[in-house]
Amino acid sequence: MSVAADDAVAGGVAAAIDSLDHVAITVADMDRALAFYAGLLGCEVLGQLVLDDGTFKLVYLRKGRALIELFAHRTAPPDPSGTSARAPVRVGFEHLAFHSDDVDGVAAALAAAGVPFSVAPRDAAGNVRLAFFRDPDGNTLEVVSNLPEMEPYRPGWS
Repeated sequence: MSVAADDAVAGGVAAAIDSLDHVAITVADMDRALAFYAGLLGCEVLGQLVLDDGTFKLVYLRKGRALIELFAHRTAPPDPSGTSARAPVRVGFEHLAFHSDDVDGVAAALAAAGVPFSVAPRDAAGNVRLAFFRDPDGNTLEVVSNLPEMEPYRPGWS
């Protein structure tokens, strides 16, 4: 990967990213995680999105100015052949997100600097614009336009 960029490209990315947005963490049990993050640490639960036919749940939390995005995956039922329809999920850090009102402009400047993307800029659930890319060590980073529109949080998979 080439991360060498001229000053104009680097300055454009830096100017277009105005803040960190959130850190995303995959958890093994959402209700247990919320007992910890909201109950013990005092984070405010902002809401949830349930996606992928009800097998993927995102919950957003706020502590001060910081946002946390928790991911949980419900194991899909086995298919008729007896094999699992979903690969095992790795629990832990998922990505660090940066906020920008110009996701496409940031992505274009990063691409011009040789930064690899795993998800090109696109519209996503909750009325957001986002893109995912990699740092020089392969860590996943995101640039996102805004906090998604969400439903109130409900325990379990409802």
